[in-house]
Amino acid sequence: MTRDQKTNRQKSKKGKKILIFAAALLVVIAAVTVFAVANIPKDVTILDGTTSLKVTTNEKDPKKIIEANGFTLGDYDVLDDSQFAKENAVLIIKREMSIVFSEGGKDGWKVTLPARTVQDVLQYLGKELAEGDVVEPAAYEIIKDGDRVTLYKAGNGTIAVDGKKIAIKTSNKTVKQLLAANNIKLGKEDIVKPGLKTVLADGETIVITRVTYKEETVKEKVAFKTQTKKDSSLANGSKKTVREGKAGVAEVTYRVRYENGKAVKKEAVSKTVIKAAVDKVVAIGTKTKAAASSSDSGLGFSYTKKYEGIASAYYEPPGSMTASGMTVGVGRIGVNPKVIPYGTKLYVTGYGYCVAADCGWGTTGMGRIADLYMNSEEECEAWGIRNVTMYVLAE
Repeated sequence: MTRDQKTNRQKSKKGKKILIFAAALLVVIAAVTVFAVANIPKDVTILDGTTSLKVTTNEKDPKKIIEANGFTLGDYDVLDDSQFAKENAVLIIKREMSIVFSEGGKDGWKVTLPARTVQDVLQYLGKELAEGDVVEPAAYEIIKDGDRVTLYKAGNGTIAVDGKKIAIKTSNKTVKQLLAANNIKLGKEDIVKPGLKTVLADGETIVITRVTYKEETVKEKVAFKTQTKKDSSLANGSKKTVREGKAGVAEVTYRVRYENGKAVKKEAVSKTVIKAAVDKVVAIGTKTKAAASSSDSGLGFSYTKKYEGIASAYYEPPGSMTASGMTVGVGRIGVNPKVIPYGTKLYVTGYGYCVAADCGWGTTGMGRIADLYMNSEEECEAWGIRNVTMYVLAE
C-alpha cells in the first residue's frame, strides 16, 4: 500500500465518523423538539349546557381536563372530544336528559338521551334535515331536561284568501303558524278551514272566508191589521168592509253579515215608524131572522127602522177622508155612529139611497139626524136644512 492510499483511507474513516455524529445529533435535536412541542400549553373550550369555559392546559387526556376544571360526568353522560384535536379545541359534555320529540303537530313521544343541542337529538334519532324542513327550537339551540323538539317535514300547500291563491311550503306546520309565516292577518269574525290548530298535510289548502258586518237602513212598508166589529144591522155571519186598510212606512236598520263581500244574512236592530198603518175595519153581522122586523115604506123598499128629523148638507173636496175611512162622495152621509153604525144602508127622503160613512149629528127626537154630502157648496146652499125621514134598509 502506497503512502497516498493510506492517507485516503484515513480520510474516509474520519468522514464516516463525522456523518454518524451529525445523524445522532439530528436525532437528539428532533427528540428534544418533539418533547418541547408536546408540552406546549393548549387552549381548550369546555361546553356544558349553557356553560362555556376556556382553559389553557398541557394535559392530553380530555376527561382529566374537564375533571381538573370542576366538571363531572354522570353514568349516562357523554364527553364528545371529536373536536379536541383541532386548532380551536372543544370538549362538549352531553348530559343525559328526557325530552319530548314529535313530527308535525302530533303528540310525540318521550326520549331519554345524552345531548346538549337540538342537533344532538336529531343525530341520536337519525333524523336529517332536508331542504325546506324546519325544526323547533332551531338545530343550534341548547336544550334542557323536559324540553320539546318538533320536526316539520317540508311539503306544498295553498292559501286561498282575498280572491287569491298563494303557494306555500307547509313543513307540516299548523294552519296558525303558516298564516303567521305568510303575514296573513285574520279578522275577529273570519272563518278558517281547516282550523288553526290543524297540521296542514302535503297538498292541502287553507281557505279563509272574510267576515264583516255593516249596518244598513232602508224604508219598508208596514202591513196594516184587520179589525172586526159586530154589526147588528147586518145578517148574522155576513161581512162588510167598513174601512179599507192602508200600509204604513217604517225606517228599519239591519245588521248585515258579509262573507267575502257578499251579503249572506241580516237581522233588524232598530225600527222607526214614519207613517202609521191604517187598520182595515170589517163589520161582522149579528142580526138574526128571528130578531129582524121590517116594514114597507111605500117607496119600494122595506126598512127595519126609521128616523124623522132635520138633515143638513156639507161639502168637502174630492179625495177627503170620512171618519169610516171611505172617501167623501154623494151617497155617503154623516150620522151618529153610536146609533147607526158605519156601513149601514139608508134611504133619506129627498136625497135617495145612501150609506152611513161619516160622523154627523145626533138621531134623537126631532133634532138633526143626518149631514148629507153634496157635490158643491152651491148645492149645499140650495138644500139648506130640511125635514126628512131616514130609513134603515132591511137586508
